Amino acid sequence: MESKKVVVLALHDELESAYPPLNVAVGAAASGADVILAFSRKGVNILDRKYFPVPSKGIEYLSNALNDFGAPSIHELLDIAVEMGVRLYVVDMDIHDKVNLLYPAEQVPIKWVLNEDVSADLFVHF
Repeated sequence: MESKKVVVLALHDELESAYPPLNVAVGAAASGADVILAFSRKGVNILDRKYFPVPSKGIEYLSNALNDFGAPSIHELLDIAVEMGVRLYVVDMDIHDKVNLLYPAEQVPIKWVLNEDVSADLFVHF
């Protein structure tokens, strides 16, 4: 059976926006899919070693709820994704001077991501 292709685009770095792309990427990789996880200029902060996820105003309770639930941290989910073979990309940004990446990520133009999503079985963005 041919492997499915999944493209996930992380657009934001708030706590509630960081979990969905990572969860989808990990779930897709666990099902055997070839997964591309791309980060926008704002979403790339998730890859930064110094990233500390902060929820949006009005949902500050979310941090404690996730902790009480025993949910993995954003960086733990990123670790799992990389261990499962998820490929990381940063879109339209020179990251060499701005972000201290936890994992290497290839820099690509948004056009590349859009071309990849045309051939994907699933394309999602958060």
